[in-house]
Parts: sequence; structure tokens; C-alpha cells
Amino acid sequence: MANEIKLKNIAPANFTITLAGLASGSARASASVDNSITDYPVAIVDLKIVSGAVAPTAGTLYEVYLLRHNGTIGDDGWVGTDSVIIIENAPMLGTIVVTATAAKAFTGKFDTSNFILGSTWGIAVKNASGQALSATEADHIKSYRYHIPEIQ
Repeated sequence: MANEIKLKNIAPANFTITLAGLASGSARASASVDNSITDYPVAIVDLKIVSGAVAPTAGTLYEVYLLRHNGTIGDDGWVGTDSVIIIENAPMLGTIVVTATAAKAFTGKFDTSNFILGSTWGIAVKNASGQALSATEADHIKSYRYHIPEIQ
């Protein structure tokens, strides 16, 4: 039997990013993920974002961006902390399209394989839905897992 290269899953972990009550038009950056020792090339980002008590505008978006920091320079000035950020140049991982439904969970899965993660990385979430997100932080799930090519 010939060897095949398959993706090996690494256990998931959670981002530290505060999404509770994130206002429409605002973006939030996660705390950094240290990838310096393992140097994993690819991650899958899984998000569950819950709309707030007022329904968002149908067809609007929750936008997800990749953030990287090389020790000196970070995408859009990101310094690796869970904080407000203005997105200008960070690469977009994708979007979640919302419906006009209050308190609804919207989910998305985003693959970073089109980008180099580097030694320090994270995400940013921009709320472009027209209404604030759920004010309960536990409503939102923000996780990632690495995929490593491995000969099997």
C-alpha cells in the first residue's frame, strides 16, 4: 500500500475575544495564538455568533479576518490583545450572512490555508449586521483547530 498525505487533526482550542454586545460597525480582535514552537501551517476557525435582542438586517454580514504579528508589525496595528480594532488591510477569511432574526445563532467555518499563519496569529470579527450582537458572552463560541499534513 502506498503512503498517502492526510490531514492530522490537532485538538481544538478557544480564542480569547470578547464579542458580547459588539456594536454594528465595530470590530474586535482576539488575543494572540502562539504558534512559534509548533509552526503549524493551517488552522480551521469555527465560530458561532448570536444576534442580539433586536433582529439584524437580512443579508448583512459578520466578517471574519486573519490577524498576524511578527514581533514588530501586526496586521492593522494589532498587538495581540483582545481589543477594539479598525480593519483596513487584514486579509478576510470569510463572512457569515445573517437573516432578520433576533437571538439567533449563526455559524461559520473558515480555512486559513490561503494564508501563512506565522508565529503569532489571531482573528478579528467585524459586526456589519445593523444591530449589536448578543450581550451574553457565553452565547458566542470562538474556536480553532490545526490541520497538519502527515504521511500515513
